[in-house]
Amino acid sequence: MTRHFTTSLALLMTLSLSNLQAQEHQHSDSTSSSSADSPKGPHGGTLQTVGALKVETSLQEKGIFFLVSSADGQMLKAPEAEGVLKLKIGDRPKEYTLRLQALKNGGIGAAIDLARLKGKMLHMDVVLNGIGDRPVKFHTMGKLTDKVGDAVLISLQKTCPVTGKPLGAMGKPPKIMVKGKPLFVCCEPCSAKIEAKPDEYLAKYYSAKGKEVRPGVFEATLADADAIAAQKKCPVMDEELGGMGAPQKVNVKGKSVYICCAGCAKKLHAEPDKYLAMLAKQGITPPEFK
Repeated sequence: MTRHFTTSLALLMTLSLSNLQAQEHQHSDSTSSSSADSPKGPHGGTLQTVGALKVETSLQEKGIFFLVSSADGQMLKAPEAEGVLKLKIGDRPKEYTLRLQALKNGGIGAAIDLARLKGKMLHMDVVLNGIGDRPVKFHTMGKLTDKVGDAVLISLQKTCPVTGKPLGAMGKPPKIMVKGKPLFVCCEPCSAKIEAKPDEYLAKYYSAKGKEVRPGVFEATLADADAIAAQKKCPVMDEELGGMGAPQKVNVKGKSVYICCAGCAKKLHAEPDKYLAMLAKQGITPPEFK
């Protein structure tokens, strides 16, 4: 274990929960995931059943928090709740003990720097007190993964699912989580319509294929968000994807490679093996082109 992370744990009890509380309804760029088919909660975390309750585990760069709800999905707020989390990292034997405190959104969490642990599986044994008449005990696991920021998601989505208006035309687009996936609307009244037909709107944007803007170059959509997060940078310009507008997708020998702007496509098509090897050297495996 690095000295940096050991120090972070040692300082845990002196950290304020304010940063974590400020993120509770903003949803960090990074979210928790334990497996591709794990059910997702309303905050994008991993959802599991614990007795008659449901618990959502959310891993964020600045902390870990849990939200408890009844079997019918009603969140249980417990302002006096507290708890203990026993944390192991990957297959390392050392165990760390974190104290959990009540948060403003009704969850229970601990402020801790997880940014250096992205991609590492976290094993957590949790005891929550002050919720009901007995402790809530469960084991969960997950890892912090990169996610694209809201600005990039908005550029990929482009329009409000309800009105069809360009996002931003009525001010900052409100963000809602639909079955663990983010969608943006032009204004708050549109949120209710999406919540009434979540599957319809998710399918509309998360299965959409971008139109071909030139031979072999396509618009990226929300369906590409995870792959964009994994690649992070344009292999040609070494620029952050999304830094020059919505990323675009190039068919490189049957693989989806993302670029910062259309001008980079020519170099990718001219030397496909060079850029695929460059990505492989960085540990990036482009997904099959669809």
